[in-house]
Amino acid sequence: MFSALLLLLNSCKDYLNINTDPNSPSEENLTSSMILPAAEMSIAATYSYSLHILGAYNVEYYAQQTGTPNYLEYSKFNVSPTNGNRAYTELFQHALNNSENVRKKAKEDAEYGVFLQATVLRSYAFHLLVDAFGEVPFTEALDGVSTSPKFDDGKFIYESLIAELDEAIALSANGGSLATSFILPNGTIADWQQFAKAEKLRLLSRINNVEDKSAQLQALIAENDFPASDIQIAGCWANSSGHANPFFAEEASSWAIVGGNVIANLALVETMNQDTYSDPRLAAWFKTNGSGAYRGSLSGANSIETTASWSSPNIAYNTPVVLCAKSEVEFFIAEFYARKGDAANAQLHYEAAINASFESAGVVGAEANIAQYPYDQSNWKQSIGLAKWIALAGVNGFESYTEARRLDYPAFGTVKGSDMLSAGGTFDPSAYVPGTLYTPYQRFDQVGDNKLLERFPYPEASTSRNTNSPTFPGYLEPIFWGK
Repeated sequence: MFSALLLLLNSCKDYLNINTDPNSPSEENLTSSMILPAAEMSIAATYSYSLHILGAYNVEYYAQQTGTPNYLEYSKFNVSPTNGNRAYTELFQHALNNSENVRKKAKEDAEYGVFLQATVLRSYAFHLLVDAFGEVPFTEALDGVSTSPKFDDGKFIYESLIAELDEAIALSANGGSLATSFILPNGTIADWQQFAKAEKLRLLSRINNVEDKSAQLQALIAENDFPASDIQIAGCWANSSGHANPFFAEEASSWAIVGGNVIANLALVETMNQDTYSDPRLAAWFKTNGSGAYRGSLSGANSIETTASWSSPNIAYNTPVVLCAKSEVEFFIAEFYARKGDAANAQLHYEAAINASFESAGVVGAEANIAQYPYDQSNWKQSIGLAKWIALAGVNGFESYTEARRLDYPAFGTVKGSDMLSAGGTFDPSAYVPGTLYTPYQRFDQVGDNKLLERFPYPEASTSRNTNSPTFPGYLEPIFWGK
């Protein structure tokens, strides 16, 4: 639906000033400015809905609404081989095929600005696939020949993407035009270079968790050429079916087939809304319940109290889809300095990240938050991990889920879901310790207590006809950057 948005409606701008039917353009009239936005919308739909939902339940941003079953298994940390089909198929069939077609043609025609755009999108889609499934087809995935492409190692894919980004950044220094885009619609090549460098920072930082990439990170950070604000798709959404923010369309719109499944999780609400400190960002990201209070429910249960008891996501048809938040960039830089033992610079960027998060949320009070949670070099992973978990609640659940698996924060506390819900149905979250995760009330047996699902199983869509598909290594086998 979202991949076809460009061809169906001029919701952002008249992109199709051609002399043939825009709903069925001939091949010779297909241009990068028609194909690239479709790839962007494919990524937006996948990242902000299907992957976001999967991640947000697993990192305990969301719980399941009373009486509704749709995502109950997610809230138990259970993801099946069919649950990943939507994200896998959408990214390969639309985002990657479209971006790769544009990328090849742009390089042949020496359109290096367009080549840069397509390379960034390709990297973004592939890193999402690696972060979800670990190993996916890469070298043989888009060659148009292999019917059973081999699955490549995630670290190899990450390193290949970095090399591709380096090439695209270097070639784009020669100048050239850009294709029409929903991302950075008025952007320049310099803006896209900054997006590419932020993407490279993300990839290098994750590899650096398991293999020293400090020299490359040092050089990249020394350039100080990153986006000055959030990279997002905004200003083009409309309040109608097929043209709204994808998460809103599926969960909160009047035309949603089944909506209202998603409510706040007690872990996030109790962390952000304590007796001694209430985080102003909570009001930006969640609505109050029927009694005007912020209240979150329990993972692994959906028969607690009434539907009016819980807070729900504060999502609108025009809520931006954030692909790279300024706060994420600052957190990655803070992590680099923390690993070096440079406490002063780590603290500087830690505080810059929190300031950026507050600015993005449109609220004030960052100074009070920093005072409440000052940077601690001796426990830098905990400081950055917890602050990042909270900040990403307003960005994307899948991104937070990836970082929680990599940094191991927030960690599990000693209280379990079964300690907060009695057999008689009395719900009492008072024993919960803010800033921790907890084992769901009912949890997936193959994950166990006090553990996160480390990866999603290979999607059925990727294995059912592929004779080269590997054996799933198990739900507790970390992605390469988490080992």
